[in-house]
Amino acid sequence: MKEWQNYFMLTGTGAITLIGLLFVVITLGAERAEHGGAWLLKTYVTPTLVHFGGVFLIALLALSPEGDGPIQRFGLIGIAGAVYGLNVAVRVARNEGLFSDALLFHGAVPVVCYLGMIAAVTGAWIGVTSTRQVYFVLRVVSALLLLTGMRNAWAAATEVARRNKLK
Repeated sequence: MKEWQNYFMLTGTGAITLIGLLFVVITLGAERAEHGGAWLLKTYVTPTLVHFGGVFLIALLALSPEGDGPIQRFGLIGIAGAVYGLNVAVRVARNEGLFSDALLFHGAVPVVCYLGMIAAVTGAWIGVTSTRQVYFVLRVVSALLLLTGMRNAWAAATEVARRNKLK
């Protein structure tokens, strides 16, 4: 695990930095909020913040002094993230349809990431996988959630810019 300490420090720092930038986007868009803005925020922006928070939490737990110790706590993050992600996926699917990039990036990718965490932790718990393999999955999950969140934050920022230009 020590050889990956810098990786988790970078992903955690990146997630927190992107959360800060997303707050700037929200602030810029809030002054021109229109009817239905709260629903859009809840459906598209809040999940991005939650997933960035998940990356940060994974980094914090991986870097804790007992990082190689009990890995069940990552399973709890996976369960919470999967439940939340499925809820978001249903809302996005109702709004965008089943075949949209919004559903892929706001619903499918995060849910698959969190289900992967659950599977890795469960495998370690029953003795099928090792702690090293769990940390590999955590690295993949962190990277995918970070990249997906960056894409979603970019989509939110461009939408705010587009709406501001139209007014």
